Amino acid sequence: MAKNKKLNSVTIHNIKNSLYRQVHIDGAHGGITPTGFINVNFFSQRGVIPKGTEFEVNDEGQIIRPIKNIKDSKDGIIREFEFGTYMDINTCISIKEFLEKKIEEYKNISK
Repeated sequence: MAKNKKLNSVTIHNIKNSLYRQVHIDGAHGGITPTGFINVNFFSQRGVIPKGTEFEVNDEGQIIRPIKNIKDSKDGIIREFEFGTYMDINTCISIKEFLEKKIEEYKNISK
């Protein structure tokens, strides 16, 4: 390509890395790093899964109902952080603009 030739278009080829995966997210948490990057950590939320549960059993050995969760089982909601990102401010602005466009598209098709 000549150095001074102005391009009218460019083709960008998208490939998926072998580690590519899709994950569901319910939210994000993050902040600004000491070096000025924006950190965003994405999480999904769910109820806790007990370590185990004690059940009532009838005379035939059939499970009737749960009695209690075993010791050391957690209560509440779990936020499982799936992955984190670090980006500069220009990337943040670009992603913000992308999301705003997608929100508008969604609003337009869901009317």
